Amino acid sequence: MARLKNGIFGPIIGKLANVVGYVRLGQPVLRSISPSVPRKRTPAQLAVNERFKVVMAFISPLTRFINVSFRVEVLETTQIAQNAAVSYNVKNAIKGTFPGLEMDYTKALVSKGILPPAYHPTVEFSDGLLTFHWEQDPEIERTRDRDQVMMVAFLPANNRAYYSLSGARRKAGSDVLEVHRIEKEDGNIYKKDFYIETYIAFISDDRQSISDSVYVGRIDL
Repeated sequence: MARLKNGIFGPIIGKLANVVGYVRLGQPVLRSISPSVPRKRTPAQLAVNERFKVVMAFISPLTRFINVSFRVEVLETTQIAQNAAVSYNVKNAIKGTFPGLEMDYTKALVSKGILPPAYHPTVEFSDGLLTFHWEQDPEIERTRDRDQVMMVAFLPANNRAYYSLSGARRKAGSDVLEVHRIEKEDGNIYKKDFYIETYIAFISDDRQSISDSVYVGRIDL
């Protein structure tokens, strides 16, 4: 049964025959319900599903980070940050052929925006700490000195992520991110981590602008 919560001219909320009405991001939406007839999926459909599955394994541990890093990208749209991140990476960061699809971490983005990105970033690992370094870009204004670094470490073996949403200032040139390794299997829940994929971005002091992320590299453990 559907309801008209705001009178005859209000949006439909609920199910009406084969149509469902709801409000998404402040906008009334109607969608049809497909008949529940089992259909065999085509190879193309299975490949699309696999692409989303691969990307979601990467994005899901970063949900809180993505809510900040893609927030500006979806302003004044009906998208949410996670949808925008998934959409970009499904289109641009998958390699291989079905059923052997996998993430191309070198092409993935964990933030998207118009600020100047990190300039010549590098990273090194020691005693559970990732130390990110970057250089001062001679082409950008000094007003960008107060931008804050955002760092990501993704460990694919267990789909775990560590990150910082507001680190050192751009002018500092370096910052540290702590990463916890899992050395052995524990009740077959965790696998040993063999490498870390790393990313860096910058966010403005007022949190209203952000840069595209830059893939810094793989750290072998």
